[in-house]
Amino acid sequence: MTTSLQQIVDVAERLWPPSLAEAWDNPGLAVGDRTATVTHVHLALDVTAETLAEARRSGAQMLFTHHPSLFRPVRTLDAASAAGGLLFAAARDGIALFSAHTNADSAPGGVNAVLADLIGLREQRPLVPADDANGDAGLGRLGRLPAGTTLGEFASDIARVLPSTASQVRVSGDFEREVSTVSLCSGAGDSLLLLPQVQATDVYVTADLRHHVTLDARAAGLPAVVNLSHWASEWVWLPVAARQLAERLPQVRFTVSDLRTDPWDFTIAQ
Repeated sequence: MTTSLQQIVDVAERLWPPSLAEAWDNPGLAVGDRTATVTHVHLALDVTAETLAEARRSGAQMLFTHHPSLFRPVRTLDAASAAGGLLFAAARDGIALFSAHTNADSAPGGVNAVLADLIGLREQRPLVPADDANGDAGLGRLGRLPAGTTLGEFASDIARVLPSTASQVRVSGDFEREVSTVSLCSGAGDSLLLLPQVQATDVYVTADLRHHVTLDARAAGLPAVVNLSHWASEWVWLPVAARQLAERLPQVRFTVSDLRTDPWDFTIAQ
């Protein structure tokens, strides 16, 4: 029995409903023939020349990513262009491109839930519940650690369970500060820092925090902040997503890229 691209899309959209995506987002199928047969799906965080080449070498007919390949305007499919060239190459090589982005962030068991589980949060609930959901859907997570600890030990524990990157784990707050309640948002989450439910926790975990946002939060005495690599905070979801897909599509092979598409290559200690 063969599996079509459409069947994989259907399963993915049941796991991570498009209705949960933010209004500005563009998840879903970007490139591909919905009637094509798919036997191998390769998962990565980003569509890059490297992850696309990896999918091609592995014989995958589909590259499933967290970040959409069609997000900012693409004005040309010129093979020599950056974004357009990737779309051209995927179509030329018969590799479908599909993404589950903020819909996967908000879905129960999705990106934020995986990060919260990895950190060990208990009594989890959404940070920003989805408008049309009565259950566990919504952006970010709130929760409590099994036992209180210091901010320094908490950040060290996170660093140990995440894949390493040059971006490392940065912390704003006193090393010895006691923490037990946690708010988090995988990926770029500084837009949520001023929410009352974030301010009510001891520490906020996210990525891509900007200088002035963090400085203002620090001056206002808001929660301590742990700033992660954007890539690392979301990559941890991919093996879980692959297992969820494989359970529902046992005739299809699913593999996960371990290529680090974090844009930073090295750090100079000062």
